[in-house]
This record gives sequence, C-alpha cells and structure tokens, in this order.
Amino acid sequence: MDILTLELFDVTVSQALLKVQSALERHPALPLRILVEADDMVRSNLERYLERQGRPATSKAVGGHWQLDVAEGRKPAEMPKLAEAIPVPAAPTEKIPKPVLLLRSAFVPGDRALGRQLLLGVLATLETGTPWVLLAHDALDMLEDPSAIECLENLQQRGIPIHLSEASLVYFGRSRTPFPTMDDAQWQSLLGRGELTVL
Repeated sequence: MDILTLELFDVTVSQALLKVQSALERHPALPLRILVEADDMVRSNLERYLERQGRPATSKAVGGHWQLDVAEGRKPAEMPKLAEAIPVPAAPTEKIPKPVLLLRSAFVPGDRALGRQLLLGVLATLETGTPWVLLAHDALDMLEDPSAIECLENLQQRGIPIHLSEASLVYFGRSRTPFPTMDDAQWQSLLGRGELTVL
C-alpha cells in the first residue's frame, strides 16, 4: 500500500499545518506518515488538526523525532456524470386555421369548368375549425352552380360558416341569398393584416 511520507523538520507550527493540509487536499485517500522533530508544539498542533479533519494520528517516538501515522482516508465520492442533454421537444402549439376569402368562382386562367372543379376540391379539404368562408367579388357566381352550393352546404354541416360580402351583393343586385352576409370592413381588416387565406 502506498504511504505518503512528509518530513517536517525545521519548520514552524503554521508551516507544518499548511504542508499537511496541502497533502490531505492532494491525496485525500492515501495514508500519511508524518515525521517531525521532537518539538511537542508541532506534534500536538498536528494531532489536533488531524483530529478535526477526521483523520486522527497515532504518534510514537522514533529515535530523536516523532512519527505520526494517519490512516487512509475515504475516497472522495465520484461526481455523478451529467446526463447528456436530451432535447426536450417543444410543446406543440395549436395551429388555428385562418378564415378563407374567395374572390373568384374558379381558378384562372385556363378552362373555367376545370378551374371551378379544382377550386371546389380545395374547399372540400378545408380543415375543420376554419372560422368561416366568405364569398366576395366574382366568387358570387358560385351561387348559380348547384355543385358549388352543395360544397358550401357541406362545409356548413362540418361547422364552417359561409358568409357573403355585403358590398358585393349590393353591387351585383342580389337580394336573396342562401347564406348570411358579413360587413366588408370585418374581412378587409383581416386581409390587410395577412390573417386570411385568399383563394
């Protein structure tokens, strides 16, 4: 077994204490053998210091000096390894669909019948929870198409309200409507802030 030997000859009490303190800090688990002169002042101070540190010494006279034997200390507990940082997934933010504004009755340019069919296909796939769909401008032409009316009614049955632009109805002279109207200032302010999906 390794023993750390300190020869503390011709030293003051404070120097002896500092050397022992340093040895204990650098080698906390090793047993110590401390050799000091026959000066009882150094020996007694070291004994008291070692007692306070929980490392009491056994002293014996050897020739013209003292030998202090200090048993091995406890090995310092290993610091627990830090767990590797595991990225915590961010809490999913609830995606709220935007309201939908229809300004045309078919995708253009190209064949109008195909454009209408494709536009109705998009409407049919709107997310449940879409706040509303509004028809304005040329989109009012869809009110003349039974397949478009059916698509819009299906949206209503899924809980997506359908509205019509008041200004557009007045401009085209429509008085009877299958869906409620909406004040245009309401959707125009949303459109100005980019809070509408425009088709």
